Amino acid sequence: MQDKMKELKPEMDAIQNKYKSDKNRESHMNMQQEMMQLYQKHNFNPIASFAGCLPMLIQMPILIAFYWAIRGTQEITGHQFLWFDLGETDILLTILAVVIYFAQFKVSQIGLEPQQKKQMAFIGLISPVMIGIISLNAPAALPLYWAVGGLFIIGQTLISKKIYLAHKKRTSETS
Repeated sequence: MQDKMKELKPEMDAIQNKYKSDKNRESHMNMQQEMMQLYQKHNFNPIASFAGCLPMLIQMPILIAFYWAIRGTQEITGHQFLWFDLGETDILLTILAVVIYFAQFKVSQIGLEPQQKKQMAFIGLISPVMIGIISLNAPAALPLYWAVGGLFIIGQTLISKKIYLAHKKRTSETS
């Protein structure tokens, strides 16, 4: 999505500059119409960029329920997996989850411009720190969930970026 926006940015800026001095409603409507034509020309849906936070909104009630299920279920609280108790705090697993989420942030920055990397730097550091703080006070099952989920996201991101870059390379060679 970010790469697509990067491609469209010069054309979007040109349209915005064209209507920059006009403040009336008709000019605004014309600008919106030209932007929609630009989106259709490039098969771009700007509303889809807002769908990025949807998984987070869906995941929050599940995480809260997961936390209380761990706390309230003796079968989970008393169970062991590998070296840790699922119901007890585990510092090593907390560190692992923080490192994985930091690696996930770094992987998500592959292919971004330096300016975009700078803009995202603070947000990228907040996520691992928050996971570390929450994991220090949570049962080990929660950082285990985050660690495994983070590994899947890293893999998914690497695969999707590889596919996108290969597709982008093919389209640039044909044009």
